[in-house]
Amino acid sequence: MKIKITIYIHFQKYEWETEGTYQVYSFKANDDDTRTFVCEQQIEIEVPDNYDPTAQQIAALEAKKARAMSDFNKTVMDINTRISKLSALEYTA
Repeated sequence: MKIKITIYIHFQKYEWETEGTYQVYSFKANDDDTRTFVCEQQIEIEVPDNYDPTAQQIAALEAKKARAMSDFNKTVMDINTRISKLSALEYTA
């Protein structure tokens, strides 16, 4: 299946570079001291007729879930460590 999309071409050159590069975005970025808008073009790209993003979306969600679980476990471990340290303190009044 062929689809048409609009691309926005920009030229980007940092002060330490001798030559800049052309960058392609799906949006028109604001000009600044390193990037300038060159032109807008309509292009046609070929996408497989049977493309289904479901498997990729599930994999991304599984990875996100794994990161969240890891962060949660680390936070709980840190809390338990703090509780243990506070419990080990001797209270004298």
